Amino acid sequence: MASGLVLFVYISAHLINHALGLVSLSVAEEGLGFAVEVWSSTPGTLLLYGAAILHFFLALWAVYERRTFRLPPAELLRIALGFTLPIILINHFANTRLAYDMFGLPSDYTRVIANLWIADSQGMQLGLLAPGWVHGCLGLHFAFCRKPLYRRMRYVLFAIALLLPVFSAFGFIAMGREISTNPEAAAAAQDYLGPAHSGERAGITRWHNRLLIGYFVIIGAAFGARGIRNWVESSRKRLISISYPERMVRVPRGWSVLEASRGFHLPHASMCGGRARCSTCRVRVLEGDDVCPPAGGDEQATLRRINASPDVRLACQLRPEGNVSVVPLVRTARPVYRPAVQQRSTEREVVLMFCDFLNRDRLAHHELPQDLLYLLTLYGEAVTKAIRRNDGILVAVGPDGILALFGLEHDVERAARRALRAAGAIEHALADLRTRLGREGEHEMQVAVSIHAGRAVVGELASTEPPAIMVVGSAVDALHDLRRSAAEHGSLFAISEPVTTAAGVEPAPGEVVMVRTSGSGTPIGVTLSASSPVAPPPRSRLEERGAALKRIWSG
Repeated sequence: MASGLVLFVYISAHLINHALGLVSLSVAEEGLGFAVEVWSSTPGTLLLYGAAILHFFLALWAVYERRTFRLPPAELLRIALGFTLPIILINHFANTRLAYDMFGLPSDYTRVIANLWIADSQGMQLGLLAPGWVHGCLGLHFAFCRKPLYRRMRYVLFAIALLLPVFSAFGFIAMGREISTNPEAAAAAQDYLGPAHSGERAGITRWHNRLLIGYFVIIGAAFGARGIRNWVESSRKRLISISYPERMVRVPRGWSVLEASRGFHLPHASMCGGRARCSTCRVRVLEGDDVCPPAGGDEQATLRRINASPDVRLACQLRPEGNVSVVPLVRTARPVYRPAVQQRSTEREVVLMFCDFLNRDRLAHHELPQDLLYLLTLYGEAVTKAIRRNDGILVAVGPDGILALFGLEHDVERAARRALRAAGAIEHALADLRTRLGREGEHEMQVAVSIHAGRAVVGELASTEPPAIMVVGSAVDALHDLRRSAAEHGSLFAISEPVTTAAGVEPAPGEVVMVRTSGSGTPIGVTLSASSPVAPPPRSRLEERGAALKRIWSG
């Protein structure tokens, strides 16, 4: 990152200096003089060429370490354009620094642009600057696109990235035209291109060609070593198995989990290009933790930032040494929230539950999108698990809440009792989750639960796989009225009187209000409270033993 930023500042300064040519050649020369003083000084020289060498060899190591080039197009473009940057620096080094240090030629716009203009090479020079600029812009985008300040300024930054090269090209052309009309500049350029300086030109050309040949030899050696390494890993049959929820793949030992996903075209989120910055590729290791190398410094820092549990690793950094089983935590494909059921279309008494994520909008201003998605996933899994354990069916799962249905297989009395037990289980699961995450106050997710029993029409959309359930009717309208009433009073639980009556339980201590439903207009009593009316049932000794055995079995 540091070496890349130095090179990006250098290229940006070059483009800005070219753009000053729109004002005049003399202004551009003054800017170039300042730049020459900075970059030609001993600290500037060490900084620039040290950053170039370091960035180049780090890029070679990244290419050598990469097992597959099945990457998103933007990442492939960034890598390809990055290898053009040394060509620019070699050309610049030969025609400015070498020309000045070895042959005493001045490093000014008048000589350089005049030579390019007369040799008709100005188009090539401008074309060589563009790939390095795009490479730098893509690198900064991958590194900082998750930062709130970057997201607020992205349109301004895009305008700068687009317009600066354009203004630079126009400034370069303006200086060329000004020089072409200057007899003294044209005469100096013709003199340099004449036979008197042929030896100097030949010397610069020889140095330029040698540096280019050496560069391409190093590139070829890196790709050749990578090919030999891949052949050795595959020929020794040192394959390991990586199991995903949907399939299992076998890859050579040394592949990262993210490379395995991309190598076999499995959907796997990743935004930072595998640099352990974004955490979107994180996975939960279900089996094989003992064959996973410990997390490095960058991975540990990112995992600490998202408060990840010990079984969570970054797929871009995890290179297992044996068979493992993982589950990606940030899904990129459409998730299946419930098993397929037989097609239904009926009108009956049902119990509906809606779990609202109250403060999602506020958290969106404090959390990165990937971290907010991770938080919503954890809370969604806790809520849906409690609903399923009490025979509830998920109707809709979204970023603002979860709608569940009870009573398709049971009568309304049993459905009401199951819904109240699910509400108690949700309260208990969320408390455990908050304790595990260590979040307090405005940084924790707030969930409000509303439950109502009534008549509704339940149908399924058979065109989807699995079939999606749709619920309409007066019960749905009344449930939304309950949600609004709970939000107005700041209550976490809103239970309608038909639910407690059907379940045969006393309402929980709390405020009782009358809510006039928008559908039928009939007022219903609603108990608003800070806790669920029914505590989750205690687990039996058999269930406790089963849970203990499950923990032992999972390692």
